[in-house]
Amino acid sequence: MWQSVKKSVGLSSPEEYIQPRLSIGNAVSDQEFSTGHFKVQVDAQALALTVKNGHGRTIWKSLQNMPFLSSSVGKDIVMNGDNGVFRVTETDEKFTRIQTITKIERENDSTIKIYGGLGPKLVLPTHMDYIFTFTEVSHRQLQFSVEIVGRDPSMDAYSRLFLTYESRPEEHFYGFGEQFSYASLKGQKVPILVREQGAGRGAPATASLKDSALSVFGTLGPTDLFATYASIPQYISSDIRCLFMENSEYMSFDLTAPDRVTIRLESDVMRGRILDGKTMLDLLTEYTSYAGRMLPLPDWVSNGVIAGIQGGRDKTRQTVQKLRQYNVPLSAVFIQDWTGQRLQDGGRGVQYTRQWWNWESDDELYPDWDNFVQELSNDKAGTVRVLSYVNPLLANANSKSRIKRNLFPEAQDKGYLVKSTQSSSSDHNALSIKFGQDLEAGLLDLTNPEACTWFKEILKDQVWKSGVSGMMVDFGEHLPSDSNKVTLHSGEAAATYHNHYPEEWAKLHREVIIELGKQDEALCFFRSGYTHSPGRMNLFWAGDQNVTWDQHHGIKSAVIGMLSGGFSGFSITHCDAGGYNSVTSSLPGFKMVRTKELLFRWMELAALTAAYRTTEGLIPSANAQFYDNEDSYEHFAHTAKLFTLIKDYRKTVLKEAYDKGWPLLRHPVLYYPNDKIARELTYQQFMIGSSMMVAPVLTPSASYVKVYFPADAQNVTWRHIWTGKYYPGDGTYKPIDAPVGQPAIFIKEPRGDDGLLNNLLDYATTYYQRKTRPVTK
Repeated sequence: MWQSVKKSVGLSSPEEYIQPRLSIGNAVSDQEFSTGHFKVQVDAQALALTVKNGHGRTIWKSLQNMPFLSSSVGKDIVMNGDNGVFRVTETDEKFTRIQTITKIERENDSTIKIYGGLGPKLVLPTHMDYIFTFTEVSHRQLQFSVEIVGRDPSMDAYSRLFLTYESRPEEHFYGFGEQFSYASLKGQKVPILVREQGAGRGAPATASLKDSALSVFGTLGPTDLFATYASIPQYISSDIRCLFMENSEYMSFDLTAPDRVTIRLESDVMRGRILDGKTMLDLLTEYTSYAGRMLPLPDWVSNGVIAGIQGGRDKTRQTVQKLRQYNVPLSAVFIQDWTGQRLQDGGRGVQYTRQWWNWESDDELYPDWDNFVQELSNDKAGTVRVLSYVNPLLANANSKSRIKRNLFPEAQDKGYLVKSTQSSSSDHNALSIKFGQDLEAGLLDLTNPEACTWFKEILKDQVWKSGVSGMMVDFGEHLPSDSNKVTLHSGEAAATYHNHYPEEWAKLHREVIIELGKQDEALCFFRSGYTHSPGRMNLFWAGDQNVTWDQHHGIKSAVIGMLSGGFSGFSITHCDAGGYNSVTSSLPGFKMVRTKELLFRWMELAALTAAYRTTEGLIPSANAQFYDNEDSYEHFAHTAKLFTLIKDYRKTVLKEAYDKGWPLLRHPVLYYPNDKIARELTYQQFMIGSSMMVAPVLTPSASYVKVYFPADAQNVTWRHIWTGKYYPGDGTYKPIDAPVGQPAIFIKEPRGDDGLLNNLLDYATTYYQRKTRPVTK
């Protein structure tokens, strides 16, 4: 604002009044240069750079007479809060205004180079030279790179790059990893930084908590609607365009202007790729051929629910027995507190429990843990697998009773933890990461090969050896991103390595699974990731939502996050049934707990994802639970039945995830990119493969939903599974009854599911008739 005021009264520097422009030298050829399947042209008349595919379709174009490359000075403000919360405030001054192109040449059959310069003005010495390179990687992938190869001394502070190019006002952008507030990101500015989702997020439903209760989760102040565990520099647009960056430094995608995209990168070396395809699904297949495709789920995951239970051996036994009594198909129990519980003071009268981060079983809660795991596995009523929990943090366990091994001082002495910059190269002082008021922990340094080997042996001996079938693999987002505060073993800057940390965290666990030979059995589910994470995991989850109904951090955000992640390769995903973040306090207006209605509706949603897993939430005693009463058990059994009835169909859709990178849960725009309403849907409805459509109930006290049936050229109809009514795909909304227990689910007709959904239709029809049959005396 101050800069614009200065400019209006004539106090700015002369450079501020220079209009940005692209200057093309007279000797620059304006012919099309071919890489084989792509054509690149510097168009002197249009004053633009254009990239076309082999069929002549423009897939990338710069703005007319505007620099497509530029730079600025200014030091961004990086705030590192507690609990994995980070915020970056961008600072830009003294933008370059002029971009010149002095030469374009074809280096070889697949490579084209463009030479030129950037500067705030044309006169010396305010100039830096660049080389913009296009290289065909395959007939559908064109790599681009920018390198600053020389600069005048006055330009030394220009260390970041901007890439700007055309967009249409009607073009919608999807992806960027798991985004929790918006499906289409058109009109937004999206920062790319892996971090805790709870970074100041909130909505009117939780407004009273933002400055108080959410401080428990590490908020840094003003709401940031783009804080996400999986932040990916990639998108697929409704114009059938896809671009992604190969850099890991902090960057942002500015989509706020209707006619352009601007990528801002904290580096003077830029790398990325432009993809070509006929459909959005084609582009997703091409992107995942680079990023990696998620690995197959074990077959046992589809056989029943994964019940989240904590509180000790006796409680777990009793709950499993009750689940059997109510005929709940049970595949596993997820025991998050297997290492024991510690009470934590969250401040402001808030208390909750965390696990002991020492990665050995707790003899008080789970005496004879190994035999207990085997006992559940050998249950005569059916195998019940056990999933545990682990993260890369180590907390000093010297105050915990009956420990066998204290990992924190061991790792600190060996130099296996991320160090603070205050530490000298000869000491072992670990960087301390704070969680609330009274918990600090060290973070495993994954750039240290010895540290990785050490921790892998701990996982084998203290976690997997008991016979567990997998675990929640948490907290891949906690490495501080400020290089001034962190020292890594490899010497790499934390700002560059930060986004890679969750990739390496997933890689470590994948290596353990392979070394143990458990590829067909193991289930490890993650919440944080970067570009190459999907190829190293077989299940993702949408992280920690609030136990609320809101769009930004409640049940609606879980749907948005799962669908958004599907555009970025996170094809096999699920969510905590019921939400997680909870707050109780004696202070007025300082409470956030799960209601029975929210739990029931979340169960219906979870049953239609890749894995049906419940959680007790951060404060189990305050939240409604599936084991509260008979009604809760019966609803759990009913929704679990829905989950198992579609397992054969789900398996065919999952094969598309493994083979093509297509998500299990699909935003309708993937099939209807030209439908304006479909493009703008967020959490309202989604598809499971191509033959199922779901409109979950995500609003309290709602008994119906409005469902949009996109106009379909194939004259399809959609069969409502409960009533058997058919709705044409004619581009209209219809109100659909959706009482508790009957989420709005539709099957496309004519079907292409080979009869795999017949059992679901039979069950739904019988259930509906039973529920609507008149009561006779």
